[in-house]
Amino acid sequence: MTTDRQESRETDETPRPSGGTTQVGQVIAGLERLTRRLPATRPRRPRPYRPHRPAPPRDQIDSLVAALGDAAHPLHASAVDELVEIGPPALPAICAALGPSVPWLTAYRAAEAAGRIGDGRAAGALIQALRHPNSNVRWSAVRALTQVGDVRAALELRRVASSDQGRTSWGEPVAGAAQSALEQLGQRSVWGQSLELIKTAVTSVLMILALTLAFSVVTTLREELDSFGRIIPGQTRIPQFTLPTVAPTAAAPTAAPGSGAPDATAVAPTAEVAPPPELATTSALTATVLQVGNVRPFPGTNNQPLGQLQAGQGVEILGQNENGQWFLVRLPADAGASIDNPDGSGTGWINRSLVTTVEEPPPQVTPAPTPTRSP
Repeated sequence: MTTDRQESRETDETPRPSGGTTQVGQVIAGLERLTRRLPATRPRRPRPYRPHRPAPPRDQIDSLVAALGDAAHPLHASAVDELVEIGPPALPAICAALGPSVPWLTAYRAAEAAGRIGDGRAAGALIQALRHPNSNVRWSAVRALTQVGDVRAALELRRVASSDQGRTSWGEPVAGAAQSALEQLGQRSVWGQSLELIKTAVTSVLMILALTLAFSVVTTLREELDSFGRIIPGQTRIPQFTLPTVAPTAAAPTAAPGSGAPDATAVAPTAEVAPPPELATTSALTATVLQVGNVRPFPGTNNQPLGQLQAGQGVEILGQNENGQWFLVRLPADAGASIDNPDGSGTGWINRSLVTTVEEPPPQVTPAPTPTRSP
C-alpha cells in the first residue's frame, strides 16, 4: 500500500498534458492509479524460485528493473512480482538499482524486491541504501533488511534509529522503522542463541555417553585381563593329588633283657624322608617363563628360593596351590637340568604371573609340610 502512495505521488508530480486532453489524461491517470492499487489489496502470489529453472535473459531482467520507476511502462505494476519470481538471478540488477544516482522510485521498489527475495547476498547493497538521500528509499531498505534478517545490519540500523530524522511521503518515520527492525532481529538472534545452546547441550550429552561407554569397555577389559588364566567357577577340576609327606620308619624289634642289645625304646631312630613318587608326565601342562623368576620350595615369598628360571625357558606345570597364584613346576626331561629341591623331586613353586597361560587349569596341589625329626 505504501508503494501505491509513492507511485501516485510520482504520478502527481509528472507533467500533465494541456488543452483538451487534460480530462482524458486525468481519467487515464485515475485508471492507472486504480490498477496499481489492486496488487496492494490483493497481491499476486509469485511462484517460488526453483534453482533448476533456467534464468531469463539479462535484457529481460534489465527491462523489469527499468519498469520499477517508469509508471508508463506496461510492466510497471507487476515488475516487483516478476523480479521476485525470477529470484536470486535478478539480484545483481536489483542491487545495482539501489545506488544514490538511481531515481528514488526505482530504488524504493528495488529494495522491496530484494527484501521479498530474502537472499543474504543483497544485504550489502541494502545497508548502503540506508544512506540514500531519499527517506522513502531508506525506509524501504530498513524493511528489506528486516526480511533478509542479516545481523550485520544491526550497527547501521542503530545509527538510523538514533539519528535519522527523515519521514516518508506518507509520514512514516524512518527511525521508528529501524527501531522495529532492530527488535525483530534481536528476537531472531535470541532464537539463534537458543539453538546454539541446544546444540551445545546435545553435544555435551553425547560426549558424556561416549565417555561412559569407553569407561565401561575399559572396566570390562581390565576385569578380563585380571581373570585371564583363572579357573572359571563351576568348571570341572582335574582330580587333586597330594605330595607325599614324611613317613615314619618301622619300629625296631625289642631286644630280650640281658642279651646285651641296645634297648629300642631308649633311643628313637631318626625320621627319614620317603622319596616322592614319580609324577605323571603324560598329562603335564607346558608353559614358558616370561621373565627371570625365583623358584621356591613352597608357594609364597616367605621362604628361600631354590634358584631362578630364565626368560624363554620351558617348564612343565604339575599343579597349583589353593588360590591358584602359584604353580608347581619342573624342567622338561630334555632340558639337561633340574630344579635342585632338597626333597629330590626336582620340582619347585613359581608365581603364575611369571609364566605364560596354560591351556587348561592345572590340578590343585597341597604343599608338603616341612620335615621334622621325631622326639
